Amino acid sequence: MLEPVLYIGITQSLFAGIVIATRRPQILSDRYLAAWLFIIAIEMILALVKLTWLEHLPYEIPFLVIPLIYGPLLLLYVRTLISEEPIWKWTDLGHFTPFIVFLGLAFLFRTGSDETGTLPVWANATRLAKIIYELLIFSSLTTYSITVYVLLTRHRKAIREEFSFSSGRITLTWLLFVSITVYASYLLTFLSAGIQMFVIHLPFDPKIFTFSGLTLFSFAFSFYGHRQAQIFSKNPIPIKPMEEESANSIKYAKSGLRIEDLRRFANAMDELMEDKKLYLNPELTLAEVSEELHVPKHHLTQAMNTELGKNFYAYINELRVKKFMEMVVDPKYKNYTFLAIAFECGFNSKSTFNSVFKRITGFTPSEYLNSLGRFD
Repeated sequence: MLEPVLYIGITQSLFAGIVIATRRPQILSDRYLAAWLFIIAIEMILALVKLTWLEHLPYEIPFLVIPLIYGPLLLLYVRTLISEEPIWKWTDLGHFTPFIVFLGLAFLFRTGSDETGTLPVWANATRLAKIIYELLIFSSLTTYSITVYVLLTRHRKAIREEFSFSSGRITLTWLLFVSITVYASYLLTFLSAGIQMFVIHLPFDPKIFTFSGLTLFSFAFSFYGHRQAQIFSKNPIPIKPMEEESANSIKYAKSGLRIEDLRRFANAMDELMEDKKLYLNPELTLAEVSEELHVPKHHLTQAMNTELGKNFYAYINELRVKKFMEMVVDPKYKNYTFLAIAFECGFNSKSTFNSVFKRITGFTPSEYLNSLGRFD
């Protein structure tokens, strides 16, 4: 029952790892992901060898503690994607300390004439030792999964300050779903192992849940991971201060912006949108507005939050809704469907348009159109 899952998982994780590792241009998150997929393949290969060839693997402890790598790699992958300036830091190695320690012990302690390379405590493993091992793995995965969930939740809120649209590439909804699925597979393995240890012998290997989850993970990342690009620009465009602000730029950096400065930035944004209709761009970002105005992004964010009382996402989409309400009564667009008009106004999906329109007007688009006597 477990063997077919391992064959599929090995093939898919190796394939996905090669695809990600050879992608160009290569970014830091791709390296983390490729390493993760190859490590999954190694764990599955060792499991298959043990299942079909050797009853006891040489150096079995490295095989047992490989899952201690998964949590740190998930965290580093997510952190790299949601960071504006992703970099590798030597302190990141600290996340791999438990794995490195157990890996080192596996080569230091050798028992038996066949030098199987297992720790004495595992060679004569008691029930308590196995429980401690399972708890160690499960605690690591739980801690990192919770941390990643918090990071992704904060990220989904933060991107509304930077982007005027919503898509899987920037919300990372797919990654949240995959991480929860993998964690659930380990949870099922942990519970099944507990039942087998304390209650009854199960007719299947509990690790089938783990390897099934990792196989699904490999399939997901061969598709979504390959399509995932860096969310934020790797080399942000240098911003020149506004001409009338050049003498005060240092003061702003040190003491913060004055109310009149914030008001001027907010007015400048309104004028820019009125003149150039940037909100009609379905993938408009704050970075592009910042470049147009020659004002740092964080200054514009502060101006919108304090003077307008809204984030960038809400600000731009309110302009799009206003434009929609103008166009829908314009005779020039009488042959357009309401969705076609919505796309003309800068929305990139029907679901986003419906939710934004309902939130702003209190009506669904259909209800609003019916009130105008227009039926689409």
